Amino acid sequence: MKKNIAALRAAVVGAVTALGMGLAAVPASAAPLVPLPELPELPGTVAQTTPNGKQIVTFGDSFTAHAGKGGARGVEPAQTPWAGKCATDRENWPKVAGEHLGKTVGDWSCNGMSVDMALYLEMAIQYGDLGPDTEEVVIMYGGLDPFYWVDGAVQMVNPSAVNNASVFRQFLIRVQDRIKEVAPKARLTLSSYPEYISGDTYCPVNFGPVATPIPAPGATAVQNTMRDTVRDAAAGIGANFIDVYAQSLGHGTCNPDPEQRWTVGFIDSTAHTMPSHPSNVGQRAMGGIIAQGLRG
Repeated sequence: MKKNIAALRAAVVGAVTALGMGLAAVPASAAPLVPLPELPELPGTVAQTTPNGKQIVTFGDSFTAHAGKGGARGVEPAQTPWAGKCATDRENWPKVAGEHLGKTVGDWSCNGMSVDMALYLEMAIQYGDLGPDTEEVVIMYGGLDPFYWVDGAVQMVNPSAVNNASVFRQFLIRVQDRIKEVAPKARLTLSSYPEYISGDTYCPVNFGPVATPIPAPGATAVQNTMRDTVRDAAAGIGANFIDVYAQSLGHGTCNPDPEQRWTVGFIDSTAHTMPSHPSNVGQRAMGGIIAQGLRG
């Protein structure tokens, strides 16, 4: 099983890499629309708990899954053995957003998710979570995708040079097209990440209101660019966009109030599941922001 899932992940990564090489070899105006590989039927992905689909389906990396190790905070196990390590927190932002909206949620986030998101998309389809009755698909994604950072680097130098021919956007277009095939009524929403470093200052160690701030020159510019990369990608492919980053400003690692510190440092007394990730209260805050954005 592990060998099979590793092979599928390698196929997805290889296809996206090949896509990148192909796009780099031709002018943007002539860039081909290269499809991602079709995946085989996945054994064990047969629960079909809601054969027409959950109302909200989410994808994301550890900033979404929030699945730490140990502790009293509960996690939901992976829905399928093909994603055996993809436990998700019972109070992460997808579940909180679903609570706010009174909607069913299929949470397909996973710690470490990168371009293999295409694989999780297929699992969500075969499991029955993504289907004709799905209304919203929300993705907080990119932090572990190297092509996202390529777009970001270009964006910092010349924002107008980034367009739908970029590998990152081509990948999102392929994801969007696949969603439309199985969930034609669903709206795709891309979300930015929350603030981590506030005002070019990082606090790696926090105990209650006592922090240890250190300068982080340029960090704000990088975070702004990360947000802009997702925002502009959403506009470019015709997707909805929710700016979690803008609504989390001031709630980074240096916020002195543990109840307002939405992201934690390396050592932090604020309740969290993983260092250098959103806090538990941050997950609830993001869930509220996402829910409000979907209402709008």
